[in-house]
Amino acid sequence: MKTKIMGTLAILLIGLSVAGLAYAHWVDSATIKANVTMGSITFGFTRIIAEWDAEDYESYSAKKCTASTVCTMSDRVMDVHTGHYVNKTLTFAMVNATPEYWGINKFTLDNAGTIPVKIQNITITLPAGFDLAVSIPGVQWDVKNHTTGNIVYVIWLYNETAEIDAARVTYPLAPPWVLQIHGVGIQGIIGTQIDKLGEVPVEMCVYIPETAQKCHTYTFDIQIDAIQWNKYTP
Repeated sequence: MKTKIMGTLAILLIGLSVAGLAYAHWVDSATIKANVTMGSITFGFTRIIAEWDAEDYESYSAKKCTASTVCTMSDRVMDVHTGHYVNKTLTFAMVNATPEYWGINKFTLDNAGTIPVKIQNITITLPAGFDLAVSIPGVQWDVKNHTTGNIVYVIWLYNETAEIDAARVTYPLAPPWVLQIHGVGIQGIIGTQIDKLGEVPVEMCVYIPETAQKCHTYTFDIQIDAIQWNKYTP
């Protein structure tokens, strides 16, 4: 009888041991809470630094041209992360232009966002009846009358580099082709990086040749595309 009781006790102890493994497994946990805030790209124009034209340039001033070039900015937007503003549109207005007249506007391209950008592409859109010919890739475009083949105006768009600034000490207000004659490099804006809240100075020049049509209004749009710096493709 004693042996039987001892055997029953052993079975109970084994059963309790197994039950302890099943029901006394202690658990605790910790939590990771994630909050991912995305950056922003808000790209546009901020400042018009300077404007000048052929009449301001020494070698042209004797012609007493009555034309003028004026630029304005519009469509102001704010970056939601930084609170900084840019303008999405720059209007380049040349009035009463004559052959051999040109106008230059110096402005800034700005990144009001938090992510660095690079200039990826420039697209020039013309109305029907005109053709675009690339003279210097990413820098100079000749616009031609589709019927006659004549160049009616020339567009220049380039970085205002330290080299250009230094050259203008010797050649004040010189247009880009004069700077080239004197060995100054003209650098396009494609590939230019603009860091967070950064800006780069850019110059745009429009030249009117002798073959432009009198009493005519020419229009064109230039779209400048910026992309996050690590997605830029040369």
